[in-house]
Formats: sequence, C-alpha cells, structure tokens
Amino acid sequence: MGKLALIIGGSGFLGSAITAQLTRDGWDTHVLSRGNKPVTQGGTVILADRSVPEKLQAALEGRHYDLVVDCAGYNEPDAANALHSLKGRCGHYVFISTDYVYASNKQMAFPITESAATQRDTAYAAGKLDCERLLLDAWDSGRFPATVLRPPHILGAGKELGSDQVLGRDTGLLAKIRSGEGLKLLNEGQMLIQPVWTREIANCIAHIAGMEQSFGHIFNFTGPDAVTAKRYYEIVAGLLGVELQFSSVLLHTFLQHKPNDVHYARHRIYDTSRLTQVTGYKPQLKLEDAIKETLDWMISKEGTG
Repeated sequence: MGKLALIIGGSGFLGSAITAQLTRDGWDTHVLSRGNKPVTQGGTVILADRSVPEKLQAALEGRHYDLVVDCAGYNEPDAANALHSLKGRCGHYVFISTDYVYASNKQMAFPITESAATQRDTAYAAGKLDCERLLLDAWDSGRFPATVLRPPHILGAGKELGSDQVLGRDTGLLAKIRSGEGLKLLNEGQMLIQPVWTREIANCIAHIAGMEQSFGHIFNFTGPDAVTAKRYYEIVAGLLGVELQFSSVLLHTFLQHKPNDVHYARHRIYDTSRLTQVTGYKPQLKLEDAIKETLDWMISKEGTG
C-alpha cells in the first residue's frame, strides 16, 4: 500500500495544488471537504464539517494517514477537533498558517524571522496563532508530529493577482492595468513583498513529509524572489503588453483611513534560512512564472462570471 495523505480544505485554492502535487509524487490522497466546492484535482473525497467534532470524528474513524495537510484551520476549535480525531493516527501534520501573524512595529527588523513579535489585533491572525499554539503544545506534551508553515502572499491559478495593501486581490485588476486608470499603490509601490507559488508550497510539503527533524518547528515559507510592489505589477503589465500606470497613496494617509490595517502596511520579506537548515528545502520557483500562471487563469475567467 502506498503513502496516504489527507488534505483538509483540499478543494480550495491552495489545497487543490497540494493534492495535485502529492498525487503526481505517488501519494494516495483523501480530500476533506464540506462539499461547498468541487474537488478538481482527484483524490478520494471525505465529506465532513470539521467544525462539528462528532462529524469529523465519524468521517475519520479507523483511518490512519502518513501525512495530513491542514489548509483550512482558522481558530482554536479547528485545531482541537483535528487533534482529537487524528491523535495517534497521523504520521505528520503540516499546518498552513500566515505571515499576517507578525506585528508591525518600530522594532521590526528585516528580513523577518520566525522569532519576530506577533500580533492578535486581527481575528485572522489571532485564530491562526491559536491553532499554532495548540499544535505545538501537542508536540511538546505528547509528541504530536506537527509542523507550521507561514506563507505570505500566495500566487497560482485559482486566486486573483493583487498584493498591494491598498487594493489587495482585485477582480478588476486587469482592466485597471490595461486602461492605465484606477491602480493605487502604497508609497510609490516601494513596499517589498516576497510571494510564494502554490506549486512551491506543494513541493516543500512533499519534501518534508514525514521528516522528523521538522516536527515542532515553525517555518517562514516564501518564494525565492523579493521585489517591490511596483515591480510585481510591472511584471503583470509586461505580460499584458502595456506600460504600468498607477497613483500613489502615502502610508500615513492610508493608515489614517484604515488604522486597523497597520499590521498589513509593511514590508513582507522573510528569512527562510531555518527551513533550509532544518529540512534542506530551498525555495526555487521564479516569481515571473507564478505571476504568469495566475494571470493566465484570470484571463481565462474573463467574461465567464
């Protein structure tokens, strides 16, 4: 019997890419889904709502997985229910967290390391931190084999482009760039970002699966290329065959209108050396290729909504 993986949230943007990569690598895959989205990348579908403990327990009863990848844990009960259902029946549990757990403050040093200060001002960050803590406590107290990945802006087919803090992911981005009107970037587009491709995340998970030295660790996980937001959009504009035009929003003006976004309005560049030192994995997939795949997907969806 081959290796068996469970992808929680495997019908989503990131989960489907991970499912596809593991399948290509010879894994048998199960996808846990509530059934709200079609599963497009194969795998045996297990229908259950993870937020209902008894339903999750029943769905996973009697199953043992070599690898579990959790792409859909957003609060402490999500992690607690998974722990209850999978403790003793999981060879390795990889939790997808977020770089938004890091706090933006005057003491922040770049590139950001895993030991940097975190913030609980946003519900999203607080929920992810609660999941991280519960899983790593389970490793410390009972050797539950958990690893945490903190990716930043994720690229790939299935989600729109748009990483600047002013607009974010934007369904109207291509029209703005083609027309030269409506694109707004923070601080002249000079904020640094370090996106990661879904394929890179999937490759890394396939590489570290079952790797005992990764248990109990938090890893920053980005692509290899750090660029300004302006450069990010210049790549998009170049692929569309136009020159980039944008207006600038000053940081202090942005924060006057959106003070709760202070933790998002910062450079998003990260030190990934711990990942390489512990696991041997070094990010390598180029930003331009990730943007092109995402752009091609967006173009394919134009006029279909």
